[in-house]
Amino acid sequence: MQLNTLPEDVIFQVFLYLDVDDILSIRQTCKWLATATRDRAVWHYALSKHSKRSALPIPDIKQYDLPILSGTELEHLTLRTLAFWSNWQSPQPRFYQEVWIRPGGHGPNARNLAVIFLPHFPAHVLTLTLSDTTSRARRFLFELWHTIGDTATCVDKVPIQALASYAVNTVTDSPTTFTITRRDANSEQLVTEAYRVNAPASSNSTYIQLEKQFQGYHKTVGLHGSWLMATDAHKHIRVIDVDAGRLKCTLNAPTPLGNPALGSTELQCLDTVVLGDFVLSFCKQYIVLYRIPSTTANSTTTLSEDTPRVDAVASYKWRWRIDTVTAMPRRKGQNLYTTDPPSLASPPLIDILIRFDTWFPWPVNLLHHFVLMPNPAYRPDALKVTDPATLPYLFSPAEGPITVNSIPSPLRIFTPSDVVLGPYGTALWLDASTDATTPSQAGDHGQRIAGMVLPRVPLPVHRVPLGDGPQDDQVSPGLADLHLEGGQRAEREDSNATAGAIPEWPNVSVFHMQDREERWNRLAVDEEGGRIAVGHVDGTVRVFSYVPVGGL
Repeated sequence: MQLNTLPEDVIFQVFLYLDVDDILSIRQTCKWLATATRDRAVWHYALSKHSKRSALPIPDIKQYDLPILSGTELEHLTLRTLAFWSNWQSPQPRFYQEVWIRPGGHGPNARNLAVIFLPHFPAHVLTLTLSDTTSRARRFLFELWHTIGDTATCVDKVPIQALASYAVNTVTDSPTTFTITRRDANSEQLVTEAYRVNAPASSNSTYIQLEKQFQGYHKTVGLHGSWLMATDAHKHIRVIDVDAGRLKCTLNAPTPLGNPALGSTELQCLDTVVLGDFVLSFCKQYIVLYRIPSTTANSTTTLSEDTPRVDAVASYKWRWRIDTVTAMPRRKGQNLYTTDPPSLASPPLIDILIRFDTWFPWPVNLLHHFVLMPNPAYRPDALKVTDPATLPYLFSPAEGPITVNSIPSPLRIFTPSDVVLGPYGTALWLDASTDATTPSQAGDHGQRIAGMVLPRVPLPVHRVPLGDGPQDDQVSPGLADLHLEGGQRAEREDSNATAGAIPEWPNVSVFHMQDREERWNRLAVDEEGGRIAVGHVDGTVRVFSYVPVGGL
């Protein structure tokens, strides 16, 4: 029987087992197979298979209408995606485009405070600049930039005086994009303003629209959908319903040893994660889990104290205080047609990047990667907040964060540093390592932008209890006897892990390095667009794209 007499469905079934390189090699053998390899079904399946196996998303997938793409277009998209994934995780990723953003207030007396990618608004970047560091009445400037190729155009701006804090929404389809808390010049009271960023409906409207204004608290620590998290002077977390402009409830900070005067610094909230009606507060030395009741303040309640107060349902205490922490629920492999965020229907693992504090004027020269594992037995219909075994996280004293890896990341006193974490597991950090031969030693000058795609970690069979390990390695219960259930390999495309093996940790990628100056101070990562942004101390911003250039 000749090959070209085989039914097409048999040939396509063979293609299902082949990698992209194999399909392209088969194309070189004969015209008949070359035609078969160009079939739309071949490349649709190849793209779907690789997207499920990879931790990273397909770049700019929201720009394409996949059901109407031809076979050739799907092939180009697949090859472009694989090239991006390989580049993103290489030792020295190559950028294909660079955009300089120069805010209106940039200069020697300015400073970049934030650069933010907006997932719901591709090709746009939001910057925050302190435009005058010398004046007593400091002036701040939010600017929205439209980036095309190597050009950035400012399309809207919001000047602010007496800025106290801000927060950007983690939920992309929420009506509120970001909030600003400032001190009113007349009343001296804190005021929070909720803004929406969207394309203007007419020539008379603007991109940045003020949606609501209400009483504020000094320190905002997160904006998740319609819930704004802000801390008060007693380290309690105020949960504000942004849509209604009212206080929903107050999350009480735990009281160590029953004495409110103890541990106030340890309970300072640094980051929050919201999943369903559960809130995880990541503090200076604690992780605290709350459950917000379905019935809280009624719709007529304003930002008063007459709102429900909620106590923690579980907590975990670190052995050392934390200097920097960022936490992010991990998204699973991307589906071609849906990008559903993590939810409590199937609680995701939570990646945690931590730099511990020291008694010296600088933190520890290590970044620690932990994961907070979900409760595999969690079921929403069986939840009892009085029974820790039914909680989604922190369901027993031994089920705290798990140590995954410690990454050398040296700092130098007075040199800026930053750490960011993407929902697909990309970690990016700014440190002072400028010598590849000694990654744990800070250089005399210069900075480095490094990162890695954090590995997915399987559930451990058992863990080393606290006190059973070496005295210098009791940060968490740790990993012990890791194996993958059912002999499945780790969720890394290039992993050869088998049952009983620990997945191979990825190497650190160095995105950029400068040997002399210390001009970088802020980072941002956009995994879905394949971009990173770097803020400079003079207010300017550079945006780098790592996706190969070229249309479908």
